[in-house]
Amino acid sequence: MIWRRPRVFRVGDMSTSRIEAFSDSIFAVILTLLVLEIRVPQVDGSDVSHELAHRVLSMTPKFLAYGLSFVIVCIWWVAHHQLFRVLARSDRGLLWINCLFLLWLSFIPFPTAMIGDFPTEAFAVMSYGAVMTLAGLSFCLMRYYTFFAADLVDQRIEKSLLKLAMLRSVLNPMLHAIAVATASISTRAAIVLYAILPAIFFVPSRLERHPLPKPAAHH
Repeated sequence: MIWRRPRVFRVGDMSTSRIEAFSDSIFAVILTLLVLEIRVPQVDGSDVSHELAHRVLSMTPKFLAYGLSFVIVCIWWVAHHQLFRVLARSDRGLLWINCLFLLWLSFIPFPTAMIGDFPTEAFAVMSYGAVMTLAGLSFCLMRYYTFFAADLVDQRIEKSLLKLAMLRSVLNPMLHAIAVATASISTRAAIVLYAILPAIFFVPSRLERHPLPKPAAHH
């Protein structure tokens, strides 16, 4: 059974350009905030170089957390771009669901900083995965809404490709939720899962590889 969009969401179809421009600016801010969480250590004493090198080396978990989150946010940016590539129009519902997705995405710098400071603590590792799970769920909702509930997709796209893309989207929060549960047993295993998951979604889906059919020529 397909959920149909509420009447309050069915307000005037519009182009997607404003949503894409707004979202791109938020993505840029998120990536900037990630690196701002890494601060140069303050060092005093006679052997500054040795102590500075030691302090920077001790910050390795923060650098790794930054790199992982940077890649994940970039993968989300690509997925977001590919989603809007197949949309023919937008509506009020998509505006709000997109905001929900950006809400969780913009929160990523906080658990990134936390897992960088406390990489062996279960709460920090679970919090990181929980935010990723919520971001994945909101993207699933946006994809379902555009593909099926509101039917905002370009009508030239095959329905079978949309269903496969939807299943791929669901896989993301499911795997992150498994990683969150794993963190309660082994934080190291959970972090390994977090590092592996981006590789799965780096590979383009069939929908992403599928070129949009050219509109029929008018005579």
